[in-house]
Amino acid sequence: MADRNRRGDALLEEVLDAAEEILEKHGSEGLSVRAVAQRVGISVGNLQYHLPTRAKLLDAVFSRRAEQFKSELFEAVESIEDAEHRFAVLIDLWLASQHDADQMLFWHLWAMSAHDADAGSTMSAVYGELVDFVAELIREIDGKLTRTSARRRAAVITSLVEGSGLFVGYGREPDQTLKSLQKEVRSVVMDMAGCRDMPVHKIKSKKGR
Repeated sequence: MADRNRRGDALLEEVLDAAEEILEKHGSEGLSVRAVAQRVGISVGNLQYHLPTRAKLLDAVFSRRAEQFKSELFEAVESIEDAEHRFAVLIDLWLASQHDADQMLFWHLWAMSAHDADAGSTMSAVYGELVDFVAELIREIDGKLTRTSARRRAAVITSLVEGSGLFVGYGREPDQTLKSLQKEVRSVVMDMAGCRDMPVHKIKSKKGR
């Protein structure tokens, strides 16, 4: 049974890798259960045993990326006792991740969510969890904030950090007026969270969201 589970886990990873490749090369129009099954070299029925629908496939692709990123964040901040320091490291890692090639995958998700209900649901789930995580960090800094207020601030911070990638992220060549955009974003979000000013932590992200 353990060997069968390991084989199943390995196949699932291969399936998700194939789905990412299709998204990156062909966009949402090219993504289907059949297309992924063909790329991996398995039957549609075999793939559907693990991921029965396109919606489940999308969820699995982006949930894996989100979990990888959250694990990276936890690893970066878990040993830091000071809440403001923890938040600063989080923001620096997050801004750095905008320059990773993996970020392109999430740009596909944004585009898909405008006309694809499955992608819209996936996007809400992925970013909703990230907003909740950031909100908890904010409340560690300012315990007087209600969960609702902290979540609103976290949503604004998420929008600013993720949005910065549209201008200065992976593959982008910003004009002279935007070269310091992420520095400005960092200053704004640190202030929103009630953090004192502190030096930028030079961190290279391993994976995108």
